[in-house]
Amino acid sequence: MLEALAFAVLLALAFRLERRLPLWVLGIWLNLLFFVYQNELGSGWLAYLRGLGAGLFLAAGYGRPDLAWALTPWPLLLYLRLDVREFLLHLPTLGEGMLLGSLLYLAGFRKR
Repeated sequence: MLEALAFAVLLALAFRLERRLPLWVLGIWLNLLFFVYQNELGSGWLAYLRGLGAGLFLAAGYGRPDLAWALTPWPLLLYLRLDVREFLLHLPTLGEGMLLGSLLYLAGFRKR
């Protein structure tokens, strides 16, 4: 539950600062903040990748490819020292998050 609250706070912060900075810049910084929070205080990489997958799908659904590129899991890859073999074990979790994002998109969290 605390992870959902942190994600909502970061999302509200992004929408608040959207007029001052481009959304892709905010996406990069908030991606890093969400990774640090999940790695230090949260549930870990699995919750990070689920949230990232949901945000990635919603950004693509809203037609914001710049934000979708900013929400790639680059902090995790840097933390793993670009060891892609270890990262491949976590890709199904990213897919679960994208499935959650598609369900949110279809449930009405989209522009009409």
